[in-house]
Amino acid sequence: MNSQGLIFFFSLFISSFFLVFSSNDWFFVWMGLEINMFSFMLIISNNSGMEVESCLKYFFIQSLGSGILMLSFYSQISMINYINGLILSYKMGTGPFYFWFPSLCEGISWISCYLLMTIQKIIPLMLMSLSSSEILWFIIVSSLIVGAFGSMNQVKLKRLMAYSSIHHIGWLVLCMMLSISIWWMYLIMYMFMILGVLILFSKNEVLVINFIMKGYESWMFILMMMSMGGIPPMLGFFLKWWIFYYLPLSSMYMYLCMLLMSVVMIYIYMRIIYNLLLGEVNMMSLNLIFYDKFKFTMKDMVYIMGMFLG
Repeated sequence: MNSQGLIFFFSLFISSFFLVFSSNDWFFVWMGLEINMFSFMLIISNNSGMEVESCLKYFFIQSLGSGILMLSFYSQISMINYINGLILSYKMGTGPFYFWFPSLCEGISWISCYLLMTIQKIIPLMLMSLSSSEILWFIIVSSLIVGAFGSMNQVKLKRLMAYSSIHHIGWLVLCMMLSISIWWMYLIMYMFMILGVLILFSKNEVLVINFIMKGYESWMFILMMMSMGGIPPMLGFFLKWWIFYYLPLSSMYMYLCMLLMSVVMIYIYMRIIYNLLLGEVNMMSLNLIFYDKFKFTMKDMVYIMGMFLG
């Protein structure tokens, strides 16, 4: 796609947000969602077979969700707020309707993944605020659990980051229920954190969990992973602490669920960091030759230090 076409479709993409948020009629909301879907598909599409397949998959999934959403807008069903919440969770690819999201992310570029994991969530999240609080709690819990346990044993980084995004959507929905200002702050901070991570992945052409980065990039990546996991004293820790501060004390089970799932995500992020550091140590050990070409590893250095310090 040439630059003029990209600018045109990106302008349509931005205008769809204004159309949705400025509309008082559900028909124009639906129209904004469709414009958003088509412009996003054209932005991320290229001549790659995987990209075309992912665009078609995205088209069918979003069309089905938009059609059901349009019918529910004008129906007289008493449980309309519950149904709309579930449909919007389906369109976002979060819990419990997450099945299409990781496979779709696997077939598109890192930049497209970023748009899908962040900006494409804004409209459904804002519309979800109109849903019933009971269904929102269900979406929060299912997203936290699916995101945490789905990330385990993932080898492909795009799928892992997709499940991580599902987990963070649970936090975003909770922020939305507490305060719109907290929601915006968490969203903006998350967008910056994941942007840095995905740029490093894209620059180094990283696709699997066993990868190597060199120099300052590896340490920047480690700091961003720690922040996404909510490890102190990173920014992500203070964001999650702020959410816990405003969460009602009556939500004790929600406290427990969020803490447990956060621990699981910290384990997953630390596993990525461990693999990165282990790869750097292996590279260093291959280049380290001392006298009769012994290769020293981190374990050997610990043994030597223990001998002298002991």
